[in-house]
Amino acid sequence: NIALVNVTVTERCLSTGSDDGKLTFLTAIGEFLSQGFGMDSIIINQLMFGIRGMDGAFSSGYVKSMETQERWGWHKEQLQIFEHRTFAEKLVGKLGVVFLSTLAFFLITSVTSLIVRVLTSSGVVLMFPLFTCFRMLGMPGADERILSLSYPWIGSLRTAIANGHVHPQSHLVWAHVTKIVLYYVMYEACQAAWSVVLYAKSIPEALPVWIYGFAMIWEYFSMVFVRSALSVYFFPRVTFLYFFLYHVYFYSIPYGYFDVALIPLFLFMVHAMLYTILGLEAPNSARGVISVECPREVYNRLSWPEPVAALPAEWTMFLPLNSRLSPLHDRQISNGAPNNVTEGGDAENDDDAAT
Repeated sequence: NIALVNVTVTERCLSTGSDDGKLTFLTAIGEFLSQGFGMDSIIINQLMFGIRGMDGAFSSGYVKSMETQERWGWHKEQLQIFEHRTFAEKLVGKLGVVFLSTLAFFLITSVTSLIVRVLTSSGVVLMFPLFTCFRMLGMPGADERILSLSYPWIGSLRTAIANGHVHPQSHLVWAHVTKIVLYYVMYEACQAAWSVVLYAKSIPEALPVWIYGFAMIWEYFSMVFVRSALSVYFFPRVTFLYFFLYHVYFYSIPYGYFDVALIPLFLFMVHAMLYTILGLEAPNSARGVISVECPREVYNRLSWPEPVAALPAEWTMFLPLNSRLSPLHDRQISNGAPNNVTEGGDAENDDDAAT
């Protein structure tokens, strides 16, 4: 049997207990914060844990907000696993939370780094026909050689096409555009498919979009600003820590303040970025560790030759960093060089120095 109930709840009812309740300082603050944080989490938890059967057991339910048209549903089995568990079941549950949180970080950051790599390497191909349009309009400074030097993996191919006359330049452009479209469709498909597995319960509507958006910001920030060894050591680890703690909270309760918890996650993320730039990158850049000649202090050295004008394959970004470039002034010079001066010569030099 399914019972359909229409319930209207106001902020005053939630803060004071009734629509005619007395407004106090704390209840006024609660009503003010509810305008930004919403009431969904409170109502859903009241319905989840408050409505039970005659024997006190949980019951399944389904809720729809008539204002936002969002829907939430739950099964009683999802609530029962959080109560009356043995120590072994709790231990297995905690290990499952750790595994899912780590798996979510690996999958989301990996697919995000891949799409960022593709957008960066293939997206720049659109600059070449754009500069061609600029030259047709007579704009000065729209020299294609600037682009060829800035993006040699595209410029060298265009030069080879111009010399070989095998196919026109448009084939190269459309091939990269097709690659971008295909990879982005695959990226969106991964979001939809993995959200079903990683977030398989009632959640705020835009939660996966925010999580993937944060991962996209992390990847672009790492590509642009994370260049010193200290930043490479610090930023990915603290990012994983924040992501992991948020997902531990997400998997530990049936329905919580998941959308509100994104606010401190974002603030901690901004704090980590500012510390990386101001506390790690700026001092290393001033010290000469990061410069034009040495844009990154740590890198991945391959065991096979790669052309200078070519990008390594996408799978190489999953290789661990194995090399570090030390500036000339930071290198230790051995003082064990042999002395070829004879004893008599030393005496003569000493006399000359004395005079």
